[in-house]
Amino acid sequence: MAGHDLRAGSQISLFAEFYDILHAGLGDVEAYTGYARRFSRPACDPGDPDSPGDSSSPSWTACRADAPGPLSAFREHPKVLELGSGTGRILIPMAAAGFRVTGVDKSDEMIALCMEKLGREPDSTRSRVRLVIGDVGDIDLGETFDLVIAPCNLLTYMTQRDQALSLFETARRHLKDSGVFIMDCSIPDVRLMVNCDGVPRTFEFEHPLTGTTIAYTLTPYYDFVNQLETDHLVLEERDGDDVLRREETTEKLAFYFPREVRLMLEVSGLEVFHEQGSVVENVPLNEHAGEMVFFARKA
Repeated sequence: MAGHDLRAGSQISLFAEFYDILHAGLGDVEAYTGYARRFSRPACDPGDPDSPGDSSSPSWTACRADAPGPLSAFREHPKVLELGSGTGRILIPMAAAGFRVTGVDKSDEMIALCMEKLGREPDSTRSRVRLVIGDVGDIDLGETFDLVIAPCNLLTYMTQRDQALSLFETARRHLKDSGVFIMDCSIPDVRLMVNCDGVPRTFEFEHPLTGTTIAYTLTPYYDFVNQLETDHLVLEERDGDDVLRREETTEKLAFYFPREVRLMLEVSGLEVFHEQGSVVENVPLNEHAGEMVFFARKA
């Protein structure tokens, strides 16, 4: 299958460039790799010299979801599908751990950054990755996977009910009969949301390579009737008092509660067999939980 190189001439926003920095330390990378080990078996030992990665192995590439020809290049087990794979923050470590991972994302710049990061990985890791540019709501790869994941609040980007249902239907469509679907999403903290409505908050991070300060200012506006959140975002890279780069944008998200997510999963033909209140540990999904994590199979 012909690849589509997005790096040449791509204009990468600061929000994409600094995505990994803003999401560092969440623990979800290690958690999802652990779930993959639990619910499937790595295709190889990453340290094994006989592991896939030679010239006969499928090579990493990015392709349009509507490109002609079959999308099924990977037939080895186990196979993982990440919906909303972004910069490869979770996908690449999973591939490095020995899993064959297909990532789907509709953002050209996120795919471009993922490809750039993959270029710094060993051949054995690159050989286990395929990137597909497409909409997670309607994509059909024509194959099934041992594990399908929708991590890091992907559901909140589905601002319409039919979009959320389509996301879950995509997950079900790509599951093997024995496969597992895992998703996580923050539980809305209504009290905090009421207090923070229209109030800017700034979070600062240190750039791990340059030592500059990354300042991230979020001003949320909530529509509680329709469960929508409109965020005004400002991102600055600072060196002392000097602002080196600045970018701002507005994005719309939805917020969901556990009971409605359970119902949408059921309507989509998925049966929840386990739920917990944190991505990184098996704690109860109750009033003290900050996240909802659902594990489901085909009903």
